[in-house]
Amino acid sequence: MITETLYKVGIYLRLSREDEKLGESGSISTQRDLLLNYIRDNNLVLVDEYVDDGVSGTTFDRDGFNRMIKDCESKKINMIITKDTSRLGRDHIEFGYYTERYFPEHNIRYVAVNDGIDTFNRNNSANDMLVFKSAFNDMYVKDISNKLRSSLYTKKRNGLFVGCYAPYGYKKNEEDKHKLEIELETANVVKRIFDMFISGDSLTKICDTLTLENIPTPSMHKNMKLGQVHVHYGVWSTRTVASILSNPTYMGNLTQCRNRKVNYKSKKRVHTKSNEWIVAKNTVDAIIDKETFELVQKMFQSNKNRSSKGNGVTDKLLLRGLIYCKDCGHTIGFRDHLQQTQKYGLVHRIYGNCNYWSKRKKQNVCTPHSIKYQIIEDLILDALRNTTKKYLDKNNLELILKNSNQLKKKIENLKKEIFRLENNISILNRKIDVCYSDKLDGNITLEMYKRIYNNLTIEIDESNKKKQEYEKILYELENNKVIDDNYYSDKIKEFIDMKNPSRALISSLIEKIEIDEQRNINVYYKFKLI
Repeated sequence: MITETLYKVGIYLRLSREDEKLGESGSISTQRDLLLNYIRDNNLVLVDEYVDDGVSGTTFDRDGFNRMIKDCESKKINMIITKDTSRLGRDHIEFGYYTERYFPEHNIRYVAVNDGIDTFNRNNSANDMLVFKSAFNDMYVKDISNKLRSSLYTKKRNGLFVGCYAPYGYKKNEEDKHKLEIELETANVVKRIFDMFISGDSLTKICDTLTLENIPTPSMHKNMKLGQVHVHYGVWSTRTVASILSNPTYMGNLTQCRNRKVNYKSKKRVHTKSNEWIVAKNTVDAIIDKETFELVQKMFQSNKNRSSKGNGVTDKLLLRGLIYCKDCGHTIGFRDHLQQTQKYGLVHRIYGNCNYWSKRKKQNVCTPHSIKYQIIEDLILDALRNTTKKYLDKNNLELILKNSNQLKKKIENLKKEIFRLENNISILNRKIDVCYSDKLDGNITLEMYKRIYNNLTIEIDESNKKKQEYEKILYELENNKVIDDNYYSDKIKEFIDMKNPSRALISSLIEKIEIDEQRNINVYYKFKLI
């Protein structure tokens, strides 16, 4: 005995799901037997045992642990024994708080049997290693987390679904949980959301419609408990609808990592940027066709660009979000004014100004660019009709087809060059591996290895830069140029036949419209002009 103090012992037993993989040596029963033998051999008094089975050591918010701390404060126990330090917890900061501050301040003796730790034995040299053992325990969790994340990322890149819940509109395959298949009931809701948005309905209107019709939200459909106690549970949110409309999975490209945990110790999740998503193309059945999805993304961008001061009238404008200030590049915002007229009484007059000028009038960053909306719409529709009629001219179509074939050839050459660079990078990486093996076997010196490695690394970096440059050009050609003339021909015919074209149809034909201070208008079309 270190002192004559009567020690009232509480034994703490913990096992996480990861620890279960270690086998029987890490089980609760094995821990209990070890600690009871220690108590018997040292003539200690067992007061209670505290168990957390299947709980991670990265968190200290555990039922058994919390009950043990309460008993410490009520002085029911004054000594805690665990099998080793990792059983108490693997979070380095929290572990240090309890072993270096809380236990000493509350006169609690802590013993970790297998690690030889005894905080009340000042002559115990193992106590000096406590801080290092805590760090090693923390690093163990981090290492496991990194390995697991790497494994999951590999599966995601290979087009395998990894997640607790399938995206809304899909369900997991019963035979293979990493494969998704369309769920008809919810897939129809997804299609309806896209159709409503293309028809001009706002996110708020879509949410109100789905909520009033008592269509279950994605969390309700998955039987998730998240938000059940909240007054808005079961109400569709604009964030949910926006997430569905922007998810490439619905056009067949399985998209994962759209959000992530802050780190391996926290459960908080944050949204990631689109360049951090993992997208596996053509790996699931599409609910929405590619043209519809890309059109929605364009309309989404238009909605973001438009003025936030719109109302019910300006929200329905045919050219909403497509009109820009030529001088500063910002959008032209439109505002509705009610005016009394002798002939028609109260009428809506819609006027536009440069949004940047409106927000920074005192800084003189731009000019008003004042213009009536109806003037722009009439001019644009006339210009579009004249341009599309020329586009459909037989001779022009033949020239377009010829140019289109040249474009396709250029795209094919780019793809071949990218493929060649990818192969070259793979070969160079294999050379680095061989070079490293030669160094380990003593076939080359360290200096030779460094020189070869540096040269190969520079060559890999140059190849990667060329590959990225070609990929950027390829993306622009495939997404911003005309490859399928039939698609635009069909859209143009649809526009010509319609007396009142929809905003979705206009957005499919016009990239943007620019206006300068003198009210000169430039129109940029999505189809190629001859």
